[in-house]
Amino acid sequence: MRTWVIVRWVIIVASAVGALFTPLRPQALPPIDWGSLLAIFLFCIVGMVFVLGLQVFNPHSAKEWLRPSWQLNPFNFHQPLQFFHLGAYVCLASGLVVLARLAISQVPFYVEALVPVAMAVGVLLGIQLVTLVFRAKIEHRA
Repeated sequence: MRTWVIVRWVIIVASAVGALFTPLRPQALPPIDWGSLLAIFLFCIVGMVFVLGLQVFNPHSAKEWLRPSWQLNPFNFHQPLQFFHLGAYVCLASGLVVLARLAISQVPFYVEALVPVAMAVGVLLGIQLVTLVFRAKIEHRA
């Protein structure tokens, strides 16, 4: 069990280190504005419900899904919540490093820098919504 905590942290730290080398300038054309950022955030929430909703009916999916846990294998695709949970934290780590770099640099703030954080929070909220909408599929511990 502890192995997966270490594996997850290694992946998250690798993402954060990679973000140290991300160029600090907007990449998207046209530039991402606040409305686009909101759309990305909402798309992540709705997308999680849609994608995981399809998996509810997948016969290869586990009969019951375990709630996201740092101690479970994120690459067990019979348990899709684990993979998306890790992915959200990878995006969050990357986004926070970029924002920290931006805060201490001379580069002016640009909305696109918030995209990984918006995606991460959207996915985490989407996972929570999935556990509510498809609660019959989620494990129930007594």
